[in-house]
Amino acid sequence: MKVTRELGKVLTDTTMSSPVYLDITKEPFKLHGFCEPFRRVPKDVADATSEGVSRLACCSAGGRVSFRTDSDFIVVHGDINFHNTAVTMSELALTGFDIHFKENGKFLFKGVFGPSQGTGKNYVESRLRFDGEMHDVFVNFPIDTHFDSVYIGLREGCTLEASDGYKYKENVVFYGSSIVQGIGASRPSSIYTSVISRDLDTDFINLGVAGNAKAEPTIMEYISSLPMSVFVYDYDHNAPDPDYLEKTHYRGYEIFRKNQPDTPVIMVSKPDYYFDNKMLNSSVVSNERRRQIIIADYERALKNGDKNISFIDGSKIYPERVRDDCTIDGCHPNDMGYRYMADAIGAEIKKYLKDDM
Repeated sequence: MKVTRELGKVLTDTTMSSPVYLDITKEPFKLHGFCEPFRRVPKDVADATSEGVSRLACCSAGGRVSFRTDSDFIVVHGDINFHNTAVTMSELALTGFDIHFKENGKFLFKGVFGPSQGTGKNYVESRLRFDGEMHDVFVNFPIDTHFDSVYIGLREGCTLEASDGYKYKENVVFYGSSIVQGIGASRPSSIYTSVISRDLDTDFINLGVAGNAKAEPTIMEYISSLPMSVFVYDYDHNAPDPDYLEKTHYRGYEIFRKNQPDTPVIMVSKPDYYFDNKMLNSSVVSNERRRQIIIADYERALKNGDKNISFIDGSKIYPERVRDDCTIDGCHPNDMGYRYMADAIGAEIKKYLKDDM
């Protein structure tokens, strides 16, 4: 379709030629990673799980919008409800957006939409210029912001179409802690879930909830109801202690398996195994016990006949020679750490993806 002034909305814009602002919840835009705009978990499920999940379910980690256009500029305007702060996060990762073009099956990074709301303002607005050729566009949402609305601004008269999206259209679903959510990344698309999505050309849902991934039955029942190609069960960090992990990890797997008996499940243990032992006065026994709990659950599933189960040893994800360079604070990965996570977990996901999906 042609973008006309009648299709759009007038929003604040004082920088360049006036764009036509279009609501991304309407076609031909397609949202990815949300159950509804702009939530990752339905309100009733999140509220019934815990206060922390209720708060974080509307943060936009892993969310994306895709479309095709030949506009020579793209503006992102997001009206903020709230955003969290973290010393381990850049403002770009917390409240900014970034963009990729998909060309010949490859995702090419094209720039960032930096946060520019300013003092006393409750919106993000930023613009990038392009070549005016037709492109498949993927705009990645920030990691820890809740939006009331988001608009894409394009040049009047340009063409706007639906993107073909991903090769694998069924979601890979990731569940876990702040590391799954993406805390520590420098920009929205640097988190391991997003890197895997681009590497494998697969859609995904990020259900990372910082500090609040405890495999409660409510959230596990919800996850088990979602259509998906693979489930990445990256649940270790937020279990308060090994005893809790032992009581809940296999139970969460069983809840999932009850509703999805054949969907591949990848169990992952924590990647910051060594730093915890060295710097945070956590004993080797504690971290090793957690690791052994997950290994035992994996072996139990195998013994019970599960042929679609994998285990990834988090203690082996970072190469020893660069281990200390892979996190921002000893716990949360930086971009290099997320890349190593994407390589390890993505290689296992790839084994399960089928071309007829």
